Amino acid sequence: MRSVRSVKSVKNVKNVTGKMLAVFAMGAAVSGSALADASDLVLRYDKPGAKWTEALVLGNGRLGGMVWGGVEKERIQLNEDTLWSGEPRVLQRADTLAALPEIRKLLLEGKTKAAADLVNQKMLGPWNQSYMPLGDLLVEFDAPGAPAGDYRRELDLRQGIARVTYRCGAATFTREVFASFPDQVIVMRLTCDQPGKISFTAKLASQIRHKTTAAGDRLVLTGKCPKHVEPNYQGDVPNPVVYDDAPDGKGMRFETHLRAQADGGKTTVTDQSLRVEGANAVTLLLTAATSFNGPHKSPSAEGKNPRPLCERAVSAAAGKSYLALREAHVADFRALFDRVELDLGQTDASRLPTDQRIREYAPGKDPALAALYFQFGRYLLISSSRPGTQPANLQGIWNEKMRPDWSANWTLNCNVEINYWPVEVANLPECHLPLADMIEGLKVDGARTSKVMYGARGWMAHHNADIWLTTPPVGGTGLWAIYQVGSGWLCHHLWEHYAFTGDREFLKRVYPTLRDAALFYMDTLIEERHGWLVTAPATSFESSYRKPDGEVNWVCMGPTMDMQIVRDLYQNVVEASKILGEDAELRARLEKDLKRLAPNQVSPTTGRLQEWSEDWENADPRNGQVAQGWGLVPGSQIHPRRAPDLAAAMRKTLEFRRPWETNSCASWTGSWAANMWARLGDGDKAAMVLDTHFKQALNPNLSAHFMGGVDWEIDGNLGITAAIAEMLLQSHEKKDEGGRMKDEEIRKDSSPYVIELLPALPKAWAAQGSVKGLKARGNVTVDIEWKNGKVTNFKFRSPSPKPVAARINGESKTITPEKLQ
Repeated sequence: MRSVRSVKSVKNVKNVTGKMLAVFAMGAAVSGSALADASDLVLRYDKPGAKWTEALVLGNGRLGGMVWGGVEKERIQLNEDTLWSGEPRVLQRADTLAALPEIRKLLLEGKTKAAADLVNQKMLGPWNQSYMPLGDLLVEFDAPGAPAGDYRRELDLRQGIARVTYRCGAATFTREVFASFPDQVIVMRLTCDQPGKISFTAKLASQIRHKTTAAGDRLVLTGKCPKHVEPNYQGDVPNPVVYDDAPDGKGMRFETHLRAQADGGKTTVTDQSLRVEGANAVTLLLTAATSFNGPHKSPSAEGKNPRPLCERAVSAAAGKSYLALREAHVADFRALFDRVELDLGQTDASRLPTDQRIREYAPGKDPALAALYFQFGRYLLISSSRPGTQPANLQGIWNEKMRPDWSANWTLNCNVEINYWPVEVANLPECHLPLADMIEGLKVDGARTSKVMYGARGWMAHHNADIWLTTPPVGGTGLWAIYQVGSGWLCHHLWEHYAFTGDREFLKRVYPTLRDAALFYMDTLIEERHGWLVTAPATSFESSYRKPDGEVNWVCMGPTMDMQIVRDLYQNVVEASKILGEDAELRARLEKDLKRLAPNQVSPTTGRLQEWSEDWENADPRNGQVAQGWGLVPGSQIHPRRAPDLAAAMRKTLEFRRPWETNSCASWTGSWAANMWARLGDGDKAAMVLDTHFKQALNPNLSAHFMGGVDWEIDGNLGITAAIAEMLLQSHEKKDEGGRMKDEEIRKDSSPYVIELLPALPKAWAAQGSVKGLKARGNVTVDIEWKNGKVTNFKFRSPSPKPVAARINGESKTITPEKLQ
């Protein structure tokens, strides 16, 4: 069986790892193929990276590194997740509240052009600040005296280690790099199989204004971020990067520390560089810290001192051997990564270097690439989102630009949420917690926005957020800026974490955040001509409509996506209040209002699911944005069995809009399309989207690029990761007909969720395969084996087993999971 072979591979990896640790402890070199031969989860290359999208990706949640792997020169581009431009700001416009009644009156009268003009005049604010590149570790090696041969560069996903090996004459050089979460340092180990051969000069650099100095045995870079950076989409504007040069000027301070521990030879540190000559082996230790002290404190006036933070981390790491640092890192990383194994079959393509494999990808010829890509997505989550860190932004934690694409912020109308679609099903619930922390942090400014701009209780967030967690609309146009359900969608993630884990303490902690988000909509929804409650003013996911009279506009009332999100939030608050025994009066009001929310509607003219409450057509149906699909993914209001009419209308919408043909399926367009087809049970169409993504959107290092020169938008990776999981396992269906949890479901000892195995298995994966460790709602871990498209073996496990409903090979069953040890 394939699953047995996978288990053997894990055992072999452990054996090889033990041997390699022993060799590295002695400072000798190891063949770069030793670990690769024991695992399919290695990205392999036969030459150094030539650009950022070819560099190997490392991260510990806070510190990020992109490893080029050069022979004469090594470059590791560095990031730290709290390094941003700007400072805390209060951005709410006091004149918005007075304008709201007129905006809503115009909308009710159908005067959308006048309403849009007033929104743009009275509601918009300044842009977000930008995520900054920390800098670079640059290592220039002394000329080895012979050209390099037998070059190999690889990234081991299972261990989170990048490795470079090459031969110069009779000497073989080996380099290992990893970002340690336990020790909060980036570690580079340099070895050679001949003594005294390691000589190099290391420097620290940054695009941000900085200086470097010697501090004992360390090289230290200090700098201060700009007080303002104009977003890249503002184009070529005067002075886009603004520094405050006053002695007490604004801007975040930061430091990067580098220390070398050499076996033999001579080490010298000057203000410009760190120099090692004639060593047998060297361990470089690097860390960084910033003056960030929370989103509401000035990093210049009230910030932390980054120096002692760096000193403590480097000193603590320097007190350990390389073997101890490596063992701690590997144990920590594998404790998360090894929870899931996926085998979709192997072909000869698996033996190719990864960049060649991507170039030559053809549908049906390399099913293992989907398995590798799924695990790469899990690798990215582990590397960019750990408890206590910032959540993954538009580029995770990796960015080399002073004006990054879309400011590398958290875009709340889909991108940050898509980043976290796979986190629970991929059995990484801890990695969800940074997003939960940010959601709770948004409440502070979100309450101010709710009160000042809308005259409402609770809290809300619009389209964008930066590290200062501001919530008013940004600039440009209301087409995107007044998206007012960012908070509602984020709250879906709080509920999802509870649904998957069953953690009541977590639910109790976040319940006020869920409740207060609902209070905002309770106070701001208005009644339109049908008597429905709707959001107003609103926009449908950056899309414009065409009215019957030919007018093209975007401002509206109660677009389908908005109402699906509000409905989801209300339902989750109702269920949470029942579970926790709180807020009976509020619950009664929400249950009453749920019946009045504008419903999902099927267009009588097209048979497609309407995007707006009126039967308007999208002005650009090929824009890739299918907003009304939220109720299908990530929501559960549209289901082929529970709501077949809506599912059929959504299928017609997808077939007409064809979002996978836009932007090479690179970002949300592919992520949403693949997940929608999976939820509709069409594995072949989901695989078609994956094939397009693999052929057109992948960089050589497996990151996903996007239109217009955007090097990497990580929701492309993570959304496709989620789709692969959805093709194999789904658990969003509720047992009752209404799609909601009944009171008796809360009381009795059974799960309200239906677990479906292989709901959208494509023909390309059907012959034989296995997956171990996926997580279903209700806190059930699932293993599946299949052959010829049918489940041949499965296992359910849970820490608190209780009967669950399941669909296996099309049959409904009730199964009690085994006790999860």
